[in-house]
Amino acid sequence: MQIPRRIEVGEGLTLVVAWTDGREDRLEAETLRIACPCAACGGDAVASGASIVGVRLVGEYALGITFGPDGHSTGIFSFDLLRRLGDEAAA
Repeated sequence: MQIPRRIEVGEGLTLVVAWTDGREDRLEAETLRIACPCAACGGDAVASGASIVGVRLVGEYALGITFGPDGHSTGIFSFDLLRRLGDEAAA
């Protein structure tokens, strides 16, 4: 499992993840909102106008992201999931 060495929120619209292997991913808020893995979303998240209003570390394996404008915050984004989303964004 890759571990981020730096995590930043870019103007509320992107999550920048710099990995220990030197790779840097820029993940759009709307992409993350659509990919929310929580049970409530069930792959049916509304992403239009999504922003990132907060990020918190969950253990040593994931991030919790709070989205605006709806305040949704129950999804836990594992580092593995963030890495896969970065792979998809680069493709």
